[in-house]
Amino acid sequence: MHLLRLSILLIIFFSCSCLQQHGLFAQQKSSLPSCEIAFREVDPFDSLLTIASKTVSLGMLIPSLFEEADGPKLIEEAKAIVTFTQNDSIDCFFLHIVVPEYALQPIEQGFNVKAIIDDTTVVSFLNFPDEGQFDRKTLMHTYQHSCVIPLDMYYRLAYQKITKIRIEYTRHRRTFALSEEQQLALRRAFQCVGIAAGLYPHKS
Repeated sequence: MHLLRLSILLIIFFSCSCLQQHGLFAQQKSSLPSCEIAFREVDPFDSLLTIASKTVSLGMLIPSLFEEADGPKLIEEAKAIVTFTQNDSIDCFFLHIVVPEYALQPIEQGFNVKAIIDDTTVVSFLNFPDEGQFDRKTLMHTYQHSCVIPLDMYYRLAYQKITKIRIEYTRHRRTFALSEEQQLALRRAFQCVGIAAGLYPHKS
């Protein structure tokens, strides 16, 4: 979680106006989910509030490069965390996606993470990726993609479901589909962080 918070602090220098537009679903009502969040903390030095959802698994189980007695160790294709950060100069939601890759995959910051919503719309997220870390437990390179979620997009993702996600590296495209259970869990993560931030459901 310390690495997650550090990445958030770096990102907010580049994106300072996330909550500009109100949602497309102001008139839509939804029952509140039963929520648990991973943490909610306020930094005593800069008063930065950080709220994070629990981890959501994405995609299928895939073989890693780490060999066990009965074959390759199976790992999750990806994991996601939804966060909200707030202080005097920033109010912003983020979608953090952690993905193991079999090889080094260069990637620049930009709109290179895409998602398909359940109405078949394709949306792009501004991504601030890290440089990747080698995981000795899987013998693979793990990348964290931190995507800025503006408020209008937040409300869309709090009411609709993401069905597929694609990450566009410099030389490789990684696409994974979410099961129905994962779609609901990710939407619930958006909703729960919004509830904890006092921004969901939308109040017209």
